[in-house]
Amino acid sequence: MLVFISFVFLRGMKKQKFTPAHEQHHDFTIFDLAASLPDYKLAYFLNKNLGSNLERADDLEVTHQNAEKPDVFSFYYCEKDKGRTMFLIHQINDSNPMMQNYFLMLQGYFSKIEEKELLSGIATIPEILNINKIKLDDDGKQNQALKKKTAFINTILTDLEFHLIEMKRRKNEDKVSLKVNEKGTIKKLY
Repeated sequence: MLVFISFVFLRGMKKQKFTPAHEQHHDFTIFDLAASLPDYKLAYFLNKNLGSNLERADDLEVTHQNAEKPDVFSFYYCEKDKGRTMFLIHQINDSNPMMQNYFLMLQGYFSKIEEKELLSGIATIPEILNINKIKLDDDGKQNQALKKKTAFINTILTDLEFHLIEMKRRKNEDKVSLKVNEKGTIKKLY
């Protein structure tokens, strides 16, 4: 009887849309890059000029509220050190082959000096056409285009978080566990 009552109660409840209470970009520094290079070449030049180690990972799928299917982004990342990560994200079905648009995202604390070194290293790549730091602070004076870009980046960051969790889960799944039994010998666990 209790199950039936709770079912009737839940059935009468109004559906609510989940919206995060705060913006998710507080831990990120985000740059918008325009380049005449494919993603793998840009990652190579960034690795060479910045001393980073960007690696290709599984594609990132970003789901919009009104889209039928998710947008697919190529995804490169490198962990600079504990708590600091760099991401290079590029929409795969970009319509302009002459000028590719990328997001270079820095997660964690990077000092102003490190940001200047990063920008000067990127500026040495001749195929970089433009680089802009995206300011996503909500001061109430955002125009409509910046509000759309902020919403788009928040969607990317939400799906990025789930993507990183899934990558870590798969990586831990692939590890071989070792267990020492009572005899002192090591046993593989799969």
